[in-house]
Amino acid sequence: MTLKGIDVSKYQGVIDWGKVSRAGIQFAFVRASEGQSARDSMFASNVAGAQANGLAVGAYHYSYAENAAQAQAEAKNFLAAVDGVKLTYPLVFDLENNTDTDKATGSWSDMAVAFLRALENAGYFAMLYSNKYSLETVYDAAKLAPFAVWVAQWAPKCTYQGPYGIWQTSNSGKVSGITGAVDTDISYVDYAGIIKRAGLNHL
Repeated sequence: MTLKGIDVSKYQGVIDWGKVSRAGIQFAFVRASEGQSARDSMFASNVAGAQANGLAVGAYHYSYAENAAQAQAEAKNFLAAVDGVKLTYPLVFDLENNTDTDKATGSWSDMAVAFLRALENAGYFAMLYSNKYSLETVYDAAKLAPFAVWVAQWAPKCTYQGPYGIWQTSNSGKVSGITGAVDTDISYVDYAGIIKRAGLNHL
């Protein structure tokens, strides 16, 4: 199976989710939070709009953590942001090399595991988002093995050889109902079905 999706944040502005749905988009990941305290101001409205138009919806957190303790603190922020929101798709830890931090590459796996375990312990389906290069060169595959992976590779095809369930195909997609560019994704796994059958996400 393949499902077409997008991932969005406040930077997409006000989205016409009816048009998005009619364009064939079937799921969306919506940014809920970042760092240890920041929240995305459009999270609630984006979730409501997407769900009202029949999309499966997950949430993601953008990390600035530099160690496992900070990742756990960020997980608390994320869990508070999504509390009470009925999400039918995974909850995602988005850890990237960015200009705001100087992450030691050896600790990336430990940070990811700390964050994702916190999500699992809270009853959610946890997933890691990362680009192909980081998955191949920075992360410890054995430590990531228990978790679902969403891989970013902006290319005509995904050449990542490890296991993954979602592929982010582009950061410059065009979708009706969204002004400007948007990240586009393909899901190869029925996460909504898995989550429902397992009784996860407090549904």
